[in-house]
Amino acid sequence: MGLFPEFNEKKTIQNVREFFSNEKRYPRICRNAWMDGIKSQVNDVTGIRGSRKGNGSEKMMIYYAECARAKRAVEKAISACSVGSQDILNWHYVKQLTVVETKLHINHHLGHSTFKDADEVACLEFAEACDRISMQMNCNLEILPLFLDFDDDDEKAGTNQEQNGNKTGTN
Repeated sequence: MGLFPEFNEKKTIQNVREFFSNEKRYPRICRNAWMDGIKSQVNDVTGIRGSRKGNGSEKMMIYYAECARAKRAVEKAISACSVGSQDILNWHYVKQLTVVETKLHINHHLGHSTFKDADEVACLEFAEACDRISMQMNCNLEILPLFLDFDDDDEKAGTNQEQNGNKTGTN
């Protein structure tokens, strides 16, 4: 194991792509990030104490606020990426343009790399930045999940070693 923990790049890239394309993830965050605004509290008009369980408006306000925080985290993560990656993320993933349409907007940033390679780099840069920023901003993991998929080989090896009685420092 090196200075930085190893992660599964293919699975991480897949996690980022699925987040932006899955209608229940990023598109839903955008729709709910304060789009409905703040609503007034709903009072119970029956006069019977405890007849209304919870306050739906309060729960929705909290949900909208969490979506707004997640959207800001995604925007900050994109802006933390390299210029070429920002373009790919904004045009291809956020605005949902096709690869051909995206290439028209970003050719000046690709240099000698192919779109596929640049797209993978963009996804990896975004995953690293977004995981860090979402933790700093205390985002709800059910709304904005973590993207980096760490390999568990080292943990499994350590567990097997301990089960075999080969603990470090024992003979």
